[in-house]
Amino acid sequence: MKIIRSVPGNSAASAGGEGGSGGARELVAESQAMKRLLSYVRKIAPQPGPVVICGPTGTGKTRLAQEIHRLSKRCNGPFIKKHCAVLADGTMLSDLFGHRKGAYTNALTDRRGTLMSANGGTLLLDDIDTLPLLGQQRLLSFLDDQTVTRLGDDEGEGRRVDVRIIATTNKDPEALVQKGLFCLDLLHRLDQWRLVVPRLRDRPEDIAELARCLLAEFQEDNSGSDASPLMFDDGAMELLCALPWDGNIRQLEEVVRNLALFGETKNGTITQEVAIQVLFVPGNAPTTTRMVISPDLTEDARFQHALKLTGWDISKAARIAGCSRGTLHSRITAKGWKRP
Repeated sequence: MKIIRSVPGNSAASAGGEGGSGGARELVAESQAMKRLLSYVRKIAPQPGPVVICGPTGTGKTRLAQEIHRLSKRCNGPFIKKHCAVLADGTMLSDLFGHRKGAYTNALTDRRGTLMSANGGTLLLDDIDTLPLLGQQRLLSFLDDQTVTRLGDDEGEGRRVDVRIIATTNKDPEALVQKGLFCLDLLHRLDQWRLVVPRLRDRPEDIAELARCLLAEFQEDNSGSDASPLMFDDGAMELLCALPWDGNIRQLEEVVRNLALFGETKNGTITQEVAIQVLFVPGNAPTTTRMVISPDLTEDARFQHALKLTGWDISKAARIAGCSRGTLHSRITAKGWKRP
């Protein structure tokens, strides 16, 4: 088992983006895919160039960026995250590059800008694909000469800054370029190294350890380290490992939180029955974290999967599969399915 604990020591965070979700403080690597990914991280972290991190929402791209910063020579500098989707056209350049007092109507004071604030450290540009084209062009210019020119500065007043750019996206960068939504030159400039984070369903070996880490982390944050530890029994863990996790680690984190909050534990143990009640019975948990069987499955496969998850409890399996008890019972009879 490989667990890397990372809490950046001198980090700053901007508003917006994934925040703390999308992964525990531990980077869990039981799967070969994650072991390979973290080996790449260790190799590129000490290097100075920009990095692009691709992967679906909720896979932990921000945590990976934090790990690169922690292992880099910039680890004592700031780590600043800026969510590009919140950069409006009117204030985008000011947000990134800063402005002088009087540069425009509402510029009442000098402003440093995010790039200057990240000097000596790392700037994470989250969802880089949402950065307007004008911002992309200015960012490309900055990457060429590492010089920040604030709005209102005269020519030649630019200031050199030393900052590493890490960009994340949940889109295919090449497809964005083909659609005219992303600057090819900027992609080439940023894409010195590219990391692709797999979906959680594609690394099922990591689910159990992630769930344990997330449960311990939630309890420490909410109950203190002196509280009796919560744990999953084998049945509950089997259930968690069998689910599709379309929302990736972020969804797992939300589910673990709800199991800790709403589950009635027995001697500190979250059982499979408790997990089913919280995750699948209407009214017991927020709808945003209520689980469903993957829509990619055929109806027969969905019914059989639900039966397996519940140990052939037809009532519970019907709730999970989204059908009536009678419908499921009729299908069992018609197909001749037998309990193992």
